[in-house]
Amino acid sequence: MHIDTRQFPLVWMSANGASNWESELNKLLLQEERFVLLTREIPARDKETDNASRKQLALWLKINRDQLRHVCAGSIVVVDSQAIAVPLQAVLGPLSKAFGYPIRLVAERHIDAEISRLLKGPD
Repeated sequence: MHIDTRQFPLVWMSANGASNWESELNKLLLQEERFVLLTREIPARDKETDNASRKQLALWLKINRDQLRHVCAGSIVVVDSQAIAVPLQAVLGPLSKAFGYPIRLVAERHIDAEISRLLKGPD
């Protein structure tokens, strides 16, 4: 997984590019500034993600969950249309609970509003 922080506080995740997720997420934790994780890829288990990589990520999340929850305002999976987002959102509920921050599927045209809501935080 590749993490791109050049648009901070928007932090893009992608399967493309060199794997740098651990070092970049560690840097984000040290910054102690809120950010939003974004991706255009619907999370799925695939052949390209080996078991060792999944275990490494799971261990990192277990160790850093509380700190990540403090700085990560949420995660957005950008999809082509709201028609795709609505049925898949129910699947993400358990993931939101596990990660400790909201995970949303959002149509492209609604992305700015959702980023603002997440960064603003709960009322």
